[in-house]
Amino acid sequence: MNDYEIPKEFYSFETDTPFERCIECNKYLLDEETEYIIEKAVKNYKGYSAKDTVFDYAICLDCAEVMRKGISKESWESMMKYFQENMDVMTRLEMQDQSPDKSIRSCMVKKTNVEDCPEYQIYAHCKGEKLNMENPPYMISGEVMEELLPLLSDKTIDEMNGFIHKHFSPDPSIMEPVPPRIILV
Repeated sequence: MNDYEIPKEFYSFETDTPFERCIECNKYLLDEETEYIIEKAVKNYKGYSAKDTVFDYAICLDCAEVMRKGISKESWESMMKYFQENMDVMTRLEMQDQSPDKSIRSCMVKKTNVEDCPEYQIYAHCKGEKLNMENPPYMISGEVMEELLPLLSDKTIDEMNGFIHKHFSPDPSIMEPVPPRIILV
């Protein structure tokens, strides 16, 4: 398994550099042994080369585990069942031998090309300044997110919305109603 530098797609939108700190506890992430997750939600504009980052962050594995515990047992089981029924396990294993760029070019569930997704989210498991290819980066289309949303309990949706509002909400005076977002750390 090859070691890969973290691709620019996983750099902070704000700084255009690798994430250095955990969004929750502010832990420094670029130490050689520190493991963390990067998640980025992106909106494409059909017919244009433009795209917007909806949100992006890095979170250390300790904080990610705390967040996972906020997901109800029923929601977690429903999501796992969805992935078991809709994802080809061999495809996921083959991703370990692909370049990271290739593994995020199509939805790991629907196989939809990234350019054909109005919205999508990408994920990377990192260790220091490198990708952890034992759990290779992947992309999930907005279509998959829409299919997952009804599987989640109100408690889980409230937890996810709380995280989004804590870290990404603009001034409330300019807010329109925001659709629920799924966080898959």
